[in-house]
Amino acid sequence: MAASGKVEQQKILRVFKLINLLRGNIGKPVHRLAELLETDVRTIYRYFKLLESLGFKVEKEFSKYKLAEYPGSMDTMNFSTFSAEESQWLREIIESKGKKNLLRDSVLQKLQLRSELRESTEELFRANLGRIIDEIGKGIQEERQIWLRDYYSLHSDSVSDRLVEPVAFSKNYEFIHAFEPESGSMKVFKIERIGEVLLSNEAWKNKKKHEIPEESFFGYTGKKRFHVRLRMSKKAYQLMLEEYPNARPSLKTENRNQFIFEGNVPQLPGLGRFILGLPGEIKVEEGDEMKEYLSAQILRANYF
Repeated sequence: MAASGKVEQQKILRVFKLINLLRGNIGKPVHRLAELLETDVRTIYRYFKLLESLGFKVEKEFSKYKLAEYPGSMDTMNFSTFSAEESQWLREIIESKGKKNLLRDSVLQKLQLRSELRESTEELFRANLGRIIDEIGKGIQEERQIWLRDYYSLHSDSVSDRLVEPVAFSKNYEFIHAFEPESGSMKVFKIERIGEVLLSNEAWKNKKKHEIPEESFFGYTGKKRFHVRLRMSKKAYQLMLEEYPNARPSLKTENRNQFIFEGNVPQLPGLGRFILGLPGEIKVEEGDEMKEYLSAQILRANYF
């Protein structure tokens, strides 16, 4: 890649990091933003203007800056943004007023900026978070250490790389529970503050120290763990994702059309009911306890 191309990539990456740093209720002074992004104060002010031209609103409060609003964060009834249908309707009205009109062209450009760009920017955020979640999920499933690159710590107001052993997601996928070897303790990391996730070649080294708050899995909690491996149809795979989103780290696809669940469950009835509710869609490949449980339930079945 040409040197100019690398410079442009660095600029784009820096802008997205700035957006990440400005999101939230607590602002940051401009000199601190410059330090975190390894640039100067004048560049930060130029980036503020760029963000505002893209539809973001940078707000100053007590000498600290934050995003008052960003694409996708406002209700669709807000005057400054339009739905796809509203944009098309306004476009048709404006285009009917004649071709040679500078005001018409200016409004059309703003329409595109205030609607399409807002939506695409928010989709980019979501796609990036999805990639981060997928990489963390691999680390959990394969029991490997991962690097959280450019993680912003609100407590220390700093950005750093953190080596952790990911253990589990929070129920709403806002956080991950992970063991940090450097501090020797379990910690909670907010996913939105992670710049990038890199899988390490090192396996977990502190599995006995992995402790997380007990959460419901398939509707049940408990300290026991029953290992289960399922081969599922696409229908079963999609239903599991929709009905039990916290099972996502245990789901994977093999050879593009083979759908697998492999993980540990605290109790058998929750997952067992899911399997029994989809006859012919799921095969239990591993898990003697689950096989025995399902056999017992089938023997008990008496519908007539």
